[in-house]
Amino acid sequence: MGQAFGGGQAAIDVAVAALPLLMVVGSALYLRGQLTRYGRLAGWPGQLTLAALLTGLGLVAYAVWPLPASVDGVCPVIPEPTPPLDVRSILLAFGVFLPVGILARARFRRGLPVTLALGTALALAVTAVRATGVLGFYPCAYNTGPLALAGVAVAGVLLGWLAARWAPLFWPLGPHRSWPGAVPDRGVPDLTRRVLGTLLDLGLWWFGSALTVALLHAYGVIGSGVEDEVRTALLFGLALVFGLFLPLMRRDRATLGTAAVRVALADRTVPRAAPRHRVLLRSLLLQAPVVVLIALGLGWWSLIVVALHASTAVVRPDGTGLADLVCGTRVRTRATLDGGLPERLVRYAPPAEEPPRTDREPTHV
Repeated sequence: MGQAFGGGQAAIDVAVAALPLLMVVGSALYLRGQLTRYGRLAGWPGQLTLAALLTGLGLVAYAVWPLPASVDGVCPVIPEPTPPLDVRSILLAFGVFLPVGILARARFRRGLPVTLALGTALALAVTAVRATGVLGFYPCAYNTGPLALAGVAVAGVLLGWLAARWAPLFWPLGPHRSWPGAVPDRGVPDLTRRVLGTLLDLGLWWFGSALTVALLHAYGVIGSGVEDEVRTALLFGLALVFGLFLPLMRRDRATLGTAAVRVALADRTVPRAAPRHRVLLRSLLLQAPVVVLIALGLGWWSLIVVALHASTAVVRPDGTGLADLVCGTRVRTRATLDGGLPERLVRYAPPAEEPPRTDREPTHV
């Protein structure tokens, strides 16, 4: 197959930025879909929903790992033969695909034929990505494995499905439901959900700026030596547009990441969208310092800002962070503001009343 951008360093730079960005975008779409259908991620079904997300990310990482950032040393002068199966590669493939079978049965309630078809398709997709050098972005296949690994992966999926089918019968607490049931998503979102929204925002801004720089360099718009300066400027621009201005235009006052997890900013006293000036002040106190520190290469120092904000959120019953206390805002779910219900929620509909009959038979005296 043809190689993107000639398969050189420019193509590798695009792949190194594009693959993490695709993982972030896929995570955002998956979380938004689950929260829209079923409401908040609660209990064992919620944990399995997050486990499905981690399993998908693990499959992508397994398909492309290790992902070299430079073309040097990727392709040997003499092509090496396909390495034989070893215990490490067998255990790795088995462990990566085992959760696929477990989740197919326990979380998504799929039968054995569908599960095996899905496992086979995923195993062949991983093999194709490895055999083509990340679909032609890399000049050669740098992490090829024997085709028998696909069979090991399918065996892992099969064992996972069987384990999810029979293991719950022997649990100490007995079997319980592992698939979600829709529940109203009202009130205060948990800290895990809020952290996921923040990580999605940072991932979109960081990898989005990196991909833009890689594409501009690949097409010759910018030259070598100025990538870091352009990346920093783009990071500030994306954070300014999507972190400061976009929430002011939205009804839920949310960024793209927090909107994906259905989180909104509300007023501190009434369940309505927070005033725009308070949202702007909160962004300047919370997101802006984090983005500046990360752009300057001081990402670890940004944890101090996060720790200060979370110092009150972990002790207050309403989960209000320090920036929210200062700005007079509160973090709530989107459904708290608009009253929306999950799509899969069973709603009661009263039976329709029959219209009065006008064709009654005449009464004979």
